[in-house]
Amino acid sequence: MHSRSLLPSFILVFIVFSAGFIYKIESLSKPHTNKVTDERMLIVITAPPSDAIYYKDVYDKIIQYDIAFAKNVIGKDNIIVLGDEKALSVLEKELPQDILLKANMRDIWMRDFTTVNPFHPVQFRYSAAAQGGKQSDADWVQDGFINFTDEHGIKYQVSKLILDGGNLVDNYKDKVIVTDRFLEDNKLSNDKAVQTLKKLLGASQVAVIPSDDSEGLAHADGMAMFLDNNTVALNKYEEPFRSDVMNALNNAFPGVKVVEIETKFNDSVWDERFGSACGIYTNSIVTDKFIYLPQFGTKQDKKALTRIQENTSKKVVPIDASKVCYMGGSVRCLGWQVSGDNAKKLINAARNK
Repeated sequence: MHSRSLLPSFILVFIVFSAGFIYKIESLSKPHTNKVTDERMLIVITAPPSDAIYYKDVYDKIIQYDIAFAKNVIGKDNIIVLGDEKALSVLEKELPQDILLKANMRDIWMRDFTTVNPFHPVQFRYSAAAQGGKQSDADWVQDGFINFTDEHGIKYQVSKLILDGGNLVDNYKDKVIVTDRFLEDNKLSNDKAVQTLKKLLGASQVAVIPSDDSEGLAHADGMAMFLDNNTVALNKYEEPFRSDVMNALNNAFPGVKVVEIETKFNDSVWDERFGSACGIYTNSIVTDKFIYLPQFGTKQDKKALTRIQENTSKKVVPIDASKVCYMGGSVRCLGWQVSGDNAKKLINAARNK
């Protein structure tokens, strides 16, 4: 009787053990969401700090944007979403665990206070204008990023010059665009600014264009973007400002094609210190194979997407930016782009946490 009663228990234990063993093997062999390959660029976005009063009323909208954006990137490029414990508890319900990484980033506009050019990264000093005019606030935000990169061993060159990442648009190779705000912030002549940026970034051609937002952030990524190495998309402006910008681009980049994009600027105000980014299509994230293009729920969206797709071999991916654009930034403003060893370190950190 005893031997017959013990047998089922033994079998049950064996089955449970085997099932657990198989589950662990399957978990170990499950393919990672991100792939360490030169064919993919890493995009890093962050949730708002859970204790940030400034974002309290829009916290959920930003989280929803982060989730939707990450889902659009997965399978195309690599993506990591940063957040504190509160944010991660929400994000993990919608996104793969291996793209989430705990970090207490101090603001959401990753483009501006991180590094420029993912292949030869340089960090400039984050400007006071981006934090409403307080340099101490800007430095505090950037210090949070520096703490994060120190923790993960991220390497980059550092410059004391003032330049938000949003005010530097490049093709990641030899061409760079900034607005004249860079001259103003650093008290540089046009020629000195051009030579300085060439040396720092390894660029051969630099265009300094007049800003269309001289009272605001004056960021170049609200005006222009590279569709490929030798094609620039530009907001369609009225004269005489249009000619001023076109002349600056043509003089700096002889032979480069400029594609004008019909832009309907939005005058709505969420924070009087920052203009709305709704309606601005040049605020896109551009990688080797994809362009992540903001969409705003307007009739102009489809026209802009078609116009851009006709002038690039890259795949244009529409991104709903309506939940965030009115705050003063859009798709590009929210993303930091990383490649090489730096990208590998962050991807592995998210996998192995």
